[in-house]
Amino acid sequence: MKNVLLLFVFLCVACKSSPDKVEPSKSTAALEELQLSVDALFNDKIGENKPGASLLIAYDGEMLIGKGYGLRDLEQQMPMTQSTNVRMASVSKQFTALAILSLVDKGLLSLNDPISKFWPYPVFKDITVQHLLNHTSGLADYEEPYFLKDWDKTKVVENKDILEWLETNPAPIFEVGTQWEYCNTAYLVLALLVEKVSGEEFSAYAQENVFKKAGMDHTTFYNLAKPVEISERAYCHDKDSLGNWQKIDGYFMNGVLGDGAVYTSVNDYFKYDNALRNQSIVSKEMHALIFKPSTMPLAENSYDFDFLNNAEEKYGMGWFLTDEFALHTGSWNGTRTIVLKEFKRPLTIAIFLSFASSEIRNELIEATYALVDDYLENPDQ
Repeated sequence: MKNVLLLFVFLCVACKSSPDKVEPSKSTAALEELQLSVDALFNDKIGENKPGASLLIAYDGEMLIGKGYGLRDLEQQMPMTQSTNVRMASVSKQFTALAILSLVDKGLLSLNDPISKFWPYPVFKDITVQHLLNHTSGLADYEEPYFLKDWDKTKVVENKDILEWLETNPAPIFEVGTQWEYCNTAYLVLALLVEKVSGEEFSAYAQENVFKKAGMDHTTFYNLAKPVEISERAYCHDKDSLGNWQKIDGYFMNGVLGDGAVYTSVNDYFKYDNALRNQSIVSKEMHALIFKPSTMPLAENSYDFDFLNNAEEKYGMGWFLTDEFALHTGSWNGTRTIVLKEFKRPLTIAIFLSFASSEIRNELIEATYALVDDYLENPDQ
């Protein structure tokens, strides 16, 4: 009888120590539901065998979702992943701004320095570093007036070529400091300024003083005239006249740096996002300026995303700003990107496309934000 009782006790203990399979918590189930919803959204917009997209959803220092959809290289049928490096287009401007801020940190530059101090050209009269950063310089756009019309398109345009054009004193579009207008020329001048002040190539300086400090080991600026190897590269794609996808990475203005030309991945952007939150790239004083809006208001909002609620937009250091968000899009031949940071919650969303469709990019960010917002507001449902 005693042995029977001992066996009974043993069986009871064994049952307690080996419970049935535990169902996932509601919050885990909600995250899984978010992943399924996001997958359905991206799979609907991004064809399995077509140019792709990569997605980052980060919250409070954690990567909720990092994933690729479609292909980064149609010819080789290589998939997009979270480690795929995509051309950022104008999202690159925030890194150019950080390179400038690092020079200010080192005491080599002031935001109030006149550009004519470095190049005594009439076109730079009264323009300061701050004007360039905030798009209030009035400099003419380099693409339309000359390089799209008169440049020999068998040659790659580089920053030095645009500096030579600026020396001819192209007419400004407004008097410096009196208006705001988005200006790619301003940011390539900032890249030239980094070289002038540091004595280093812009890409090398950014690598050491921005990317390395942010832990972005596979991120780089890319100059078509001096190409470097890009690991797991997403090629830029667009449709030809017959509707077939083609690589278009040989565009003659792909030698211009500063206003664009960064290649990075979801993985590296996630590290960068955390470095921004931890204020570990430049000094805290400089970090405080990144999301500080300029005093010059935009003539009209640049974005009409629903989640912005028509809030007034201003510009900081490579970012469009509202009271609740910082964001920036990138549009260049064969690529579309967007990054979004929320201030009231520690949320970041980044979407990188290896093909040219602003419509799809905008639909994806609207729908992704709505899904994430619902998840964050109802995490246990």
